[in-house]
Amino acid sequence: MDEIELRQELLNGKKTDRIIFAVTPDLKRAVTEMAKRDCVSASAFISALLAEEVVRRAAK
Repeated sequence: MDEIELRQELLNGKKTDRIIFAVTPDLKRAVTEMAKRDCVSASAFISALLAEEVVRRAAK
């Protein structure tokens, strides 16, 4: 499976689980602003970042 296929598999499936974690107000504000610039929700932005890291590590 190449990187594009892996990324698609990770991001295109049905979302059934949640991860809840604590962040500082400053981090929340920064993530929200970056997500707005990309025209995505904060959740989608965080998911994309996580998927990129999975793909990066799989490529090693």
